[in-house]
Amino acid sequence: MTNAAGAALRRSYLDFFARRGHVVKPSAPLVPQGDATLMFNSAGMVPFKPYFLGLKADLARAASCQKCLRTTDVERVGATLRHLTFFEMLGNFSFGDYFKAEAVAWAWEFLTKEAGLDPKRLHPTVFQEDDEAAALWAKVGCPNPAKKLGEDTNFWNMGPTGPCGPCSEIYYDLGPGFGAGPEDAVGGDGDRYLEIWNLVFTGFDRRPDGSLQKLARPCIDTGMGLERLALAAQGCSSPFATDLFRPITEKAAALIGRDPDDLEFRRALRVIADHSRAAAMLAAEGIIPSNVERGYVLRRLIRRAARYGQSLGRPTPFLHELVPAVVDIFAPDCPELRPAADQIRSILKAEETKFLETLQAGETELAKLLAKAGGTLSGDAAFKLYETYGFPLELTQEICGQKRVAVDEEGFAAAREKAAETARASWRGSGEKNLAAVAAAAPKTEFLGYDALEAKAAVVASAPGLAALDRTPFYAEGGGQIGDSGDLISRDGTKALARVLDTQKQGGVFVHILEGGASIPVGTALIARVDAERRARIKPHHTATHLMNEALKRVLGSHVRQAGSYVGPDKLRFDFTHSKPLTPEEVARIETIVNDEIKAAHPVVPECHPVSKVADFGATTLLGEDYGESPRFLLIGAKGWTDPKNRFSLELCGGTHVGNTAEILAFKIIKEASASAGVRRIEALAGPAVEEDAARRKAARDRALAELKAREKDLLARLRALGAQVEPTESPQPEALKAGLHKLESRLGALKAARLASQAGAAKTVREVKGVTLCAQRLDGADPKSLRGLADKLKAELGSGLVFLAAPGNGRLSFVLAATPDLAAKGVDAARIAKAFAAKSGGSAGGRPDFAQGGAAESAWEEIVRALASSL
Repeated sequence: MTNAAGAALRRSYLDFFARRGHVVKPSAPLVPQGDATLMFNSAGMVPFKPYFLGLKADLARAASCQKCLRTTDVERVGATLRHLTFFEMLGNFSFGDYFKAEAVAWAWEFLTKEAGLDPKRLHPTVFQEDDEAAALWAKVGCPNPAKKLGEDTNFWNMGPTGPCGPCSEIYYDLGPGFGAGPEDAVGGDGDRYLEIWNLVFTGFDRRPDGSLQKLARPCIDTGMGLERLALAAQGCSSPFATDLFRPITEKAAALIGRDPDDLEFRRALRVIADHSRAAAMLAAEGIIPSNVERGYVLRRLIRRAARYGQSLGRPTPFLHELVPAVVDIFAPDCPELRPAADQIRSILKAEETKFLETLQAGETELAKLLAKAGGTLSGDAAFKLYETYGFPLELTQEICGQKRVAVDEEGFAAAREKAAETARASWRGSGEKNLAAVAAAAPKTEFLGYDALEAKAAVVASAPGLAALDRTPFYAEGGGQIGDSGDLISRDGTKALARVLDTQKQGGVFVHILEGGASIPVGTALIARVDAERRARIKPHHTATHLMNEALKRVLGSHVRQAGSYVGPDKLRFDFTHSKPLTPEEVARIETIVNDEIKAAHPVVPECHPVSKVADFGATTLLGEDYGESPRFLLIGAKGWTDPKNRFSLELCGGTHVGNTAEILAFKIIKEASASAGVRRIEALAGPAVEEDAARRKAARDRALAELKAREKDLLARLRALGAQVEPTESPQPEALKAGLHKLESRLGALKAARLASQAGAAKTVREVKGVTLCAQRLDGADPKSLRGLADKLKAELGSGLVFLAAPGNGRLSFVLAATPDLAAKGVDAARIAKAFAAKSGGSAGGRPDFAQGGAAESAWEEIVRALASSL
């Protein structure tokens, strides 16, 4: 099938596995359905997570071609062969059915027989301990022996805990023309060997203590990028030369007036083709450009592509004109695209038009800022570009990076949060006074948020910055859980009406807090859309709070009562009655209990019952909380409400939760401290936040390790300059490095002290001034600490007198002046003398009667000594 079109390769793959008993599933939408822990589907296995987690069991084997989107390396798109934002992932999956032997054999057969790839150009890799997989590659006749690689590349983990296993990656050799350096090796970072397929052998369960247990039902999860397969099968030099991109690139080049094959414009045209594909797919699913979450990703892609178009000489919107080319490529397998084409064109054109209106002014402003930025652009400046000119942070970083200027990301985040707080304050002031009036003017809101994140609604009461709807999926702050944010958009889905910053509740009315004091007329029909990713990050934190509440009682005792809580997308915070700090052992036991319940995959089932049933069920309640006549009971237990006594937790709660504890993935306590007298506070993470925290900690550890290695390198160089024979620390552990650095610093200090002592002994100047012995010495290369130590030594040798030591550097003189005890007793004040000397010499000084230090302008040594003598 060499030179087969992308569509033919897609169909061939699915037919191949259908003939081998796989149920072919259509692609799920880019926006995950039922798994909003992810912003987008980023891999073929994502829609099958319930099967991998054991939550569903009606499939034994499946195959799919999944639409995927990743933006983590968006700045590398067009510069490498590996990076795309939108792509399609071919995958075959086994849920406790077949395992390694079949996965390897079928992969080999498809690539060599169906796709027609040259076997000699296929190079498999395996996990270094997986001899079985290496033998299977030899058995199917692969002429290249499987290369064994480490855990960082060839062992897959779903998270810190849970299903995991070794993997085998298949690389395609593009030839020496694509690279011949050391990085151009199988498994390397060069372009010569391109990974096209990854086979994951999910055979283990990683426990909270890090141990691996074999799964009773091992699974297979494979993923192969269709674009990479097309590159190999069509004999192209890059994915952008395949029929999955080429029509878009040619259309863009024609609109801009450039040659699509001109190397000077190649990267820009590749970025435009990639981003227009991705933007069209996102817009087709109803996402509209905004400043948050999925809408922000779409805005960023459109604006980045528009800027590249402008850099090629296109001053007017053109991305919408690429939509027909995108639709023609994908419509046969994505039939939803053609009916949505007009909507896609409208969204892309409106966003590009808006951006181009401010792009030139923004670039002019950025050029001015860069001219005086030095090495770093401030966060306030980056936020101004974002707020005033619509420059996403990443676009500013990209432009600054070309000028080798860093951007203060933390400062940007702080400026953005400050602006958001100002916006929130706009309703807390005058708006808060109107909130009660809006609530009073509206009927009770129908809450749909337990079952839906988007709903058609109408405005029933409003004021600047406030809107009440007849029905809403937005959760209003309550029970410790923060209110939802999201968007209110036009009923046809093409226009943003207002950004919802928060949701509050008065009586039975949900009032939406709108950004920037926006006003929507009463009677407006609209779509209310909750930030799905934010809600999905809140839910595991809320359910984990319930698990932890019960775990605290089991570990600490029945006296534990909730005294306050916060449940947000970033973390959970839980205050509880307890008189003393928790021990490390108690914290570990609580974590283990919660993680065990997560692994147990208990259903999390809400039901409403009469309030009289609280005592009958023994449900946990919050003191002082009014739950109404028919409160919502949240039960976490193996059999749900069919056997409510066989449970782990039962609480009254109106919040939003996961459907099964397995969806929480993991739980980690990050802080335990006092909240007030008799009340302790725990902060913890659950869900994706745990893995993100682990990644941040690893990155911080890696940075610290790099800094330690840099310090070691500097110390080694300085020691060797002093003639010392030293070797670097071999251990990569920070603790060992710190110990080694301490030894090196001690040795360096001893060598420097010895060197300075030899200088002092060899060229010491001693004279009598006004009856006081003055010992003066110039010491090149000394630091203040060394000067002080040597001054003590010289005082002891001198017996009675003043010791003056000075070290020159960069036109300045650092000095110390020390008086022996007998002089200090006679009223000779080293601090007074040092200040007088420094004043005459263009410097400053300070200290005590027996010791002073300071700095002065450097001059001839004799002049320095005379100035000092005249200061006595």
